[in-house]
Amino acid sequence: MSGNVTVVGQATGDDAIRKEVVSSFDLFVEVGIGQVLLHTYVEANTTPFSGGVSGLLPGANADAGTALNGRGTGRLQISELRLVLPAGEDLRAHVGLLDATGFIDVSRIANDENLFFLSVPFVNNPTIRFPDYTLGVALEGAFPGSVPLTLGAVVTRSRGVADDPCACYRPLFELDGDSDGAFVGTALRWERGNERVSLGGWIDTSERVRLDGSGGVGTARGLFGVLGHRTGDHSVSLRGGLGDGSVSAEQGFVGLTYLLALSPNALGLAFGRTFVSDALASADDVDRGEAFLRRRIVGDVFVTASVQRVAHGGSPPSPAIASTQWIAGIRLSAQF
Repeated sequence: MSGNVTVVGQATGDDAIRKEVVSSFDLFVEVGIGQVLLHTYVEANTTPFSGGVSGLLPGANADAGTALNGRGTGRLQISELRLVLPAGEDLRAHVGLLDATGFIDVSRIANDENLFFLSVPFVNNPTIRFPDYTLGVALEGAFPGSVPLTLGAVVTRSRGVADDPCACYRPLFELDGDSDGAFVGTALRWERGNERVSLGGWIDTSERVRLDGSGGVGTARGLFGVLGHRTGDHSVSLRGGLGDGSVSAEQGFVGLTYLLALSPNALGLAFGRTFVSDALASADDVDRGEAFLRRRIVGDVFVTASVQRVAHGGSPPSPAIASTQWIAGIRLSAQF
């Protein structure tokens, strides 16, 4: 059993954006039954503030709003409940309620919002239309004799718990015509020494309305990749993605993250740009930057100070706020 408790406070210099404090709780329990492992992930969130940072500046806090009910109120929920089965000498299959992001879009230094970057695009690639926690099957590991080449693959429903207005589990077991479908993603990873390369693709087979206003429908799909290098205490990761701009607002993304790990302390820097679909004439590309400094207080308790810069060009997410925002943050996290 393991887990963490995280509290994040964020504020901007814009009076139209309310200062916000949100917290989360994560508990992971694994029980072995012979060669089978039962993995359970229980998660809780507090309710994000109305008019707060995470609501008016989407993407500012990847830890906010991950466990909410249909009214947008924080709750305790089971986010993952899956069986882990051996599928070969170095291959494992995961079956049940799962998080697809953990199997294909993986970076050594940019996937954990509890200890590293808070900004959503520096946690997962924004061009990939991941469903929320949902039913599916995942495969990860190496084929016999293929090391250092490994595979990550997922096949799930295209909609998850938070993707339905009720934010409940019942729709996971129902079929809803054209709006329902499958999310399929795969990635091949090569790792040797300090180098890591990952390339993959994905498709969401559910029908989505085209953004050009024609009333037509299409399917979302894309390609992505992660390049990583580590030298001593220094790690760099380059993440990129390309989506179908006819049905996806996030048409492309490129992001660079750097980590200086002076264990258990760390310094992180990140810069990225999300390219908005050409079909959205009134929207502009979004530039993001983030820097954080993490220090251990005692044991596995850490405090992290961060600053983000978000520039929406000439089209802010809300007409009441400026298109460029600076976000100051403080995060307290404890692992057990």
